[in-house]
Amino acid sequence: MIVNSGALTQQPNACISVCGIPQKPDHHQKADLSGQLKEFFTHIFNTDSWPARWHCGIWSDFHGWLYILSDFAIWAAYFAIPFLLYRIISKRKDLPFPKMLWLFSAFIFLCGTSHFLDAVIFWWPAYRLSALVRFATAAVSISTVFALYKALPMIFNLRTVDQLEAEICERKKAEEETRHLQIHKKAAEDLMAKKDEFISIASHELKTPVTSVKACLQLLERAALKEQSLKDLSPFVTKAVRQIDKLSHIVNDLLDVSRIQSGQLELYKTSFNLMEMIKDCADQFRIMDSRHSIRIDGDPHLTVLADRSRLDQVICNLLTNAFKYSPGNKLVIISLKPSENDTVKIEITDHGIGIPEEKSKQIFDRFYRVEDTSQYFQGVGLGLYIASQIVKQHGGTIGVNSTPGKGSTFWFTI
Repeated sequence: MIVNSGALTQQPNACISVCGIPQKPDHHQKADLSGQLKEFFTHIFNTDSWPARWHCGIWSDFHGWLYILSDFAIWAAYFAIPFLLYRIISKRKDLPFPKMLWLFSAFIFLCGTSHFLDAVIFWWPAYRLSALVRFATAAVSISTVFALYKALPMIFNLRTVDQLEAEICERKKAEEETRHLQIHKKAAEDLMAKKDEFISIASHELKTPVTSVKACLQLLERAALKEQSLKDLSPFVTKAVRQIDKLSHIVNDLLDVSRIQSGQLELYKTSFNLMEMIKDCADQFRIMDSRHSIRIDGDPHLTVLADRSRLDQVICNLLTNAFKYSPGNKLVIISLKPSENDTVKIEITDHGIGIPEEKSKQIFDRFYRVEDTSQYFQGVGLGLYIASQIVKQHGGTIGVNSTPGKGSTFWFTI
């Protein structure tokens, strides 16, 4: 519709005719904000101020129905999407970002409502209701934008289908490897159990004949010292006694290992002077090996509550180790001093070949021997293991500080 330009000249105070009806001055336009809000919400469904859209402008049937049907089609799709999302959310409660999906549903639903009202306005010009729905759509849209932006880092970290498939393959491979490892572990455990059983039986069976042979050799040694005719045999008998002593020591170690593995290593604790016990042990070693000298440092009045026989065994094992691996340096130092938590710390220091750092963690394992030294020094790798188990059963700790080529300090607390 063409507006008459002459009307603008003749009626300067009148409103311009819009969409085919003259506008009248509205006192609500001059009201304050609170008045405008009240008027807006109390007349939310009032359509007196506007004509239907069919009567606003020049619409052909094709143009108008294209607009209307497009809006209705969009509305139908936008209403269907939230219901589909609702079904997805209700069926798949494990999906990530459920709040985001609800926001999308609300946003799409309100967009559809806007298109629905846009089509209805062709007959029912509810512009106030349309504005309110658009405002709600804007609010939900902005909230969705912020929620989506906040979730971006987590979304970017979501794995793709290919990544998930690769992970599943890796997991299956790991499970298969774990299964094979468990089978091998079980086989190794069974083998170890059989070995422990064999060691236990063999050590018990060997103890009696070894003891008998040792007794016979000792009698023969005494006879060789008395009888002139047997004097030539004395060095050989003495050597045989020493070898049987070594064998007896190995048998006793095997018996101790068997007791440790079965949890039958018993302790008989008494209170005794630690310095006296260490001196007795050192005197035995001075007699057996006059090539090494032993120096003892520390408080001579320290007393401990422990199994004296087993603690003597620990000291002897550590001294044996110190003597064996320091053939070129004769001094071995034993020091004892009070430690934290009312314990005593005993250190045995040699100046021998030392132990590489990467191998020091395994030095207390059963049957472990440092590969570089096993061909030069005798032993079965039980002394340090037994010593560590005795210390641990006393509630103490054991360790070693070593520098290759400079020596080692074995220590334990009791």
